[in-house]
Amino acid sequence: MREFLTKAKASTQIVATLDSKTKNQILQEMAEALLEHTDFIIEENSKDMHLGRTNNLDDALLDRLLLDENRVAGIAKSLVEISALKEPVGRVLEGWINDDNLRIEKVSVPIGVIGVIYESRPNVTSDVGALCFKSGNVAILK
Repeated sequence: MREFLTKAKASTQIVATLDSKTKNQILQEMAEALLEHTDFIIEENSKDMHLGRTNNLDDALLDRLLLDENRVAGIAKSLVEISALKEPVGRVLEGWINDDNLRIEKVSVPIGVIGVIYESRPNVTSDVGALCFKSGNVAILK
């Protein structure tokens, strides 16, 4: 786990310096890859669902984990929508001039590594990952 966290921290230097165009392109390419590989994703998800039923997972949990064409398309659409959001990094949130005539600004910057514990849902996984990426952060999801 320590090695994993160390690698996540190291990758923040790369993600935080990506420009908006590059981040948006990567998110759009991720959406395209999901759509291109929908059949494979559904096939693999079907195996997971079978294993879940074999292990007596709750029907509500299985429903949350189920992927079909509509859900995969929805995940891809969400990635495209996130790519279209305004660039959050480098925005001046507020500013003022102090008594010494110095301009002071509060500017949004990436946090670094963000850990998220959440209820397993494929769309939440992609949304959280994409939002963290868009904001120049690295996500660790559990």
